[in-house]
Amino acid sequence: MSKSNVAEKNTNAAEVAEVKTVEAAAAPLMTIVKDTPEEPRKLSLDEKIQRVEDLTLLIDRWRTLNESRRKLQTFQIGADSLSSVILLKDAAGNEFKTSNSSVITSVIDEMKRTLDGKVKEVEEQISL
Repeated sequence: MSKSNVAEKNTNAAEVAEVKTVEAAAAPLMTIVKDTPEEPRKLSLDEKIQRVEDLTLLIDRWRTLNESRRKLQTFQIGADSLSSVILLKDAAGNEFKTSNSSVITSVIDEMKRTLDGKVKEVEEQISL
């Protein structure tokens, strides 16, 4: 009996491992971010006083605007065209005067809208 040396090729040993790629859209990543609350900076005495003064000015402005708004709400336009008058005067002394009730109503309505807007602006600015 004779032995023959036959070299067998092993195909299994030469196999290449298959690498699968995962698409980023298929598996979204979640990252956890820890919020570290920043400590508010302490205000100096001068800064505190300035904030109080600014707040006082805003409060005074708010009160003035609200008082003007209340006065406009109670303003009564008479049925006759002579009981209510609007007078506009400029720095040069020129005057415009009218007693037309529809003009007076329009002017008062516009003044109310403007005052309402200003009151809201001041209220948004007031913060502690």
